[in-house]
Amino acid sequence: MGIGTFALIGAALFYLIYLIKGLLLRKQGINVNLLGDKDHSREKYFEIILKVLTGIGGILQIATPFLFDINKTGWAYVGVVLIYFGVLLFLIAVRAMGLNWRAGYNEKQKTELVTSGIYRFSRNPAFVAFDLLYLGFAMLFPNILMLFMAVIAVVLFDQQIRGEEKFLLMAFGDCYRQYQAAVRRYF
Repeated sequence: MGIGTFALIGAALFYLIYLIKGLLLRKQGINVNLLGDKDHSREKYFEIILKVLTGIGGILQIATPFLFDINKTGWAYVGVVLIYFGVLLFLIAVRAMGLNWRAGYNEKQKTELVTSGIYRFSRNPAFVAFDLLYLGFAMLFPNILMLFMAVIAVVLFDQQIRGEEKFLLMAFGDCYRQYQAAVRRYF
């Protein structure tokens, strides 16, 4: 099995975790895809763009081993390690969120603030996992498209996090402020 196939399996596992978690929550009547359902136009359109670009990014990651040459240096192995670390981190993060996991946020849907498990070390481990996945692919397949997608993903996910933090401050007040003071946004 080549390193490109190994990367493809990693991406497939990552998105499979995302889809399975969403389906399991949907079976319990929980809508997990909240991106783009805001009343405020700026937030709504930003989240729609994020959703579209994340979908394109996932398709590109699955197609990349067939479209682009693999990095022939040792950095390719670093890329694969980042991909699989992202998969593992994402699995741990969505499990720790339990019934509170969502893609996006909505003022009308109630959730609990999760501060245990992996969330004791990072306020956003699922987003860190997405970043690692994109960065790993950029290292494994270093071309302008993958590098562009990695930079765009990191910037857009950071903006999404900042929007979610405003919501969490409104929803959980001092409890979230204390959590922010104790745990870093990323690591």
